[in-house]
Amino acid sequence: MSAGTSNPATKFLTWKSEHQKFAYWDKVEKTNVFVEMPIKFLALSKYKTIKGWNQKKEGAIISNEVKSLKDEFVVNFYKKGDRQEIARGPWNEIKETVESWGGKYVESVYVMLPGGEVVNLHLSGASLSTWFEFQNNQTIRFFDAWVVVNGFKEGKSGAVKFTYPVFEWGEKIGKLDSADAQNADVLIAGYEASYFQEVNPKRERVDAAINMVAKTFEATRQPTPPPSSDKEYFDYDPDDLGF
Repeated sequence: MSAGTSNPATKFLTWKSEHQKFAYWDKVEKTNVFVEMPIKFLALSKYKTIKGWNQKKEGAIISNEVKSLKDEFVVNFYKKGDRQEIARGPWNEIKETVESWGGKYVESVYVMLPGGEVVNLHLSGASLSTWFEFQNNQTIRFFDAWVVVNGFKEGKSGAVKFTYPVFEWGEKIGKLDSADAQNADVLIAGYEASYFQEVNPKRERVDAAINMVAKTFEATRQPTPPPSSDKEYFDYDPDDLGF
């Protein structure tokens, strides 16, 4: 890939609570493809974004990716190729507006699968909570050990029942995996250099980023809104975490 001009992830996985599995959208077959467990990956990099679904207006909520919640999000309502900007600013300034539209904070985690394929995990709600708990005080292990998802747990918030994945540590990566990881890091670094183009004026850079994420959304969007069982359920400050 030249200069990181496109997103290096081949798939964008989200946790489907009602199916107890991760899934990605196949734009050719126009269907969700569910990924069987166990899933093994090496965590590479993380960003922050906003996603959601507005049931009343029947459209998606998307934003650019940022490195910190203090950076500027540009949040758009997206429907049938048309975009309407609904909020712009750091998370604490736009949170109320975004949530009124149906958007929520999402951790965008880039990972490498065995064999070197780079995919993206969109973690929110209970999936995000358990991810934060898993990585707490374990940052150093992300550089040389696999993370494995081989099961799920059930939770409940009021009358809403949901499931979330269980993250566990696997074995250390081997020499071949380490070489693949170095190649994957190059892809991520190139993507970041392109996405966060510091040489461009801030507004131009953010507009370019939202155009890029819109193209990604076209390739990964879901045909139906997320189910109510995918309940938001976390109480952490992501910027306080090491990884």
